[in-house]
Amino acid sequence: MSDSQIRYVVRFDGQVQGVGFRANALSQSRGLRVRGFVRNRADGSVELDVVGSEPDLRELLKRIDESMKGNIDDRVIETLPAEERADEFRIRYS
Repeated sequence: MSDSQIRYVVRFDGQVQGVGFRANALSQSRGLRVRGFVRNRADGSVELDVVGSEPDLRELLKRIDESMKGNIDDRVIETLPAEERADEFRIRYS
């Protein structure tokens, strides 16, 4: 398993606001070594911007997908080089 860090910026579309999506994402991140944030976007989507190892990021997305599958219509992932982040994963309020 590689410890190299990457960044995922993920846009979730569907019924993802007003259903506890951000709190769920925060809960699903527990036990994983990820840093970044989740936030609502003005267009009704939710954005996840997170840095970690690829296995941890994939596990986070798997957990979110499984727990919110009835709310997610589409998910677009952009993989980018890692950026410095605070040592936590949090909800960012607009």
